[in-house]
Amino acid sequence: MLLLNTQRIKIITSIDRPHITYEFLSVLHKHNIEILMMEVYAYIIYMKLPLVESSLWEEVLRDFQQIEGFESVEEIDLIELEKKDIEIKRVLDLIPQGIAILNRRGNIKYSNNYIAERIFKTTGSAITNVHINEYINDENLNHIFAVYKEPKLIIDKEINIDNQLYTLNINPFGSDENAFTGYILHLRDATEHNIFDNHIGFEDIIGESNSLKNIISQAEVYAQSNSPVLIKGESGTGKELFARSIHNLSSRYDKPFISINCAAIPEQLLESELFGYEDGSFFASKGQGKKGIFEIGQGGSIFLDEIGEMPPYLQSKLLRVLQEKQVKRIGGQKETAVDIRFMSASNQDLASMVENDEFRMDLFYRINILSLEIPPLRERKDDIPVLVEYFMKQDIKTYGKDITTITPLAMEKLLNYHWPGNIRELQNVVERAVAISEDTSIRAKDIIVNKNGSHLEDEFEKELSLKDTLEKIEREIILNTLKGSESIRAAARSLDVTHTLLINRIKKYNILDKEWKLQF
Repeated sequence: MLLLNTQRIKIITSIDRPHITYEFLSVLHKHNIEILMMEVYAYIIYMKLPLVESSLWEEVLRDFQQIEGFESVEEIDLIELEKKDIEIKRVLDLIPQGIAILNRRGNIKYSNNYIAERIFKTTGSAITNVHINEYINDENLNHIFAVYKEPKLIIDKEINIDNQLYTLNINPFGSDENAFTGYILHLRDATEHNIFDNHIGFEDIIGESNSLKNIISQAEVYAQSNSPVLIKGESGTGKELFARSIHNLSSRYDKPFISINCAAIPEQLLESELFGYEDGSFFASKGQGKKGIFEIGQGGSIFLDEIGEMPPYLQSKLLRVLQEKQVKRIGGQKETAVDIRFMSASNQDLASMVENDEFRMDLFYRINILSLEIPPLRERKDDIPVLVEYFMKQDIKTYGKDITTITPLAMEKLLNYHWPGNIRELQNVVERAVAISEDTSIRAKDIIVNKNGSHLEDEFEKELSLKDTLEKIEREIILNTLKGSESIRAAARSLDVTHTLLINRIKKYNILDKEWKLQF
């Protein structure tokens, strides 16, 4: 329940007749109650009001009951419009790029946390209803919103915000009746390129376990084929690294390799990124047609990461490209032949998604001609020491640390953790350890992992000196002897020490009566 100085009500009527909403408004006007927000549907009226005192509310209810067709009224947590606002915000916050929804004049209606916090260095609430020109100073933007009744389009324009280069896209959108209502603004880091020309290969995949070597051997065979490859594996196992290595070992190595994450881009943008669009297919897009990734990647390889997140209508369009080897831009009529090696990846069980009608069966079989399954890190722990050494060398150079080794107990801690985030998580843990280490060695205390997911025992939480270790052993010996003795004197005899010495050790190690249950 929202405990604020407002209340929200839902009025239900038994009939839908003219002027019934006006009669409810008249009651509120009679009692001088302001209406902060309202939604009206057939048989249902939602209202957001200032908090009304109980005595006044009883009078309002009596007047409501006199209205023909009134059935009931109840207090609710949120009206439908507010629910939609929350849902939109949650969806936008899932996207790891800057997204904002603007009205026709350029005021920000919604924004995700990424654009508010990471790009504009503020909060979502602070930028709501603020004009976008307050944060992006660009002539093209000024022109767009100066003539706000005529929708415009900006595609892949590089802009500078706080000395950081971003790629800006602005796409107008409208209602179901094609009435222009506002813009979707999209910002992504201009340094994050989709097209890779660096020749990363299988020799760059770090590890010595048999399971990893077997997967690499299998992938090297696949590199000689042109058939689609589906790479399965948990997040952080290195699926894209395998895809890029397959491409660079293939006959297509000198052509583009393009990677796109289907989960990171909104549906509207994903379709235009993949297929491109013709002039005039969007509001005011004359002269601004664009090639899609399928055309840009001609002769090379396309890697579709998180393909399980692709919406059904795009799955259907992708299947046609795979089968026909032709692509048609949005708004276009012409089919363009494409020569592309398709690779895809998912951390979801696509076979189960097919059974649940969440993924097209025909597309699943088409992308799954060749299949690789990368084992999680917990199933190839022989690779952990090699990976740790590799990451340490990189991070020591980055942070300028004088670290020469990792202690056995610290390594044991890493080997005993089950790594739900796989290699990506290991890389982060090692970097954190290097950054916080105050010694020439990484010690167990420097290894900080997610304890909620950890299988580690308490003894890994700190590294003991020889003196600490001997004292720990002595305390356990005394405690175990006390538990098996009738008295402290009897325990002293068993340990072949004096009664006074044992009493002093009990005090030194803070051994409590409840630990050994002895009554004396």
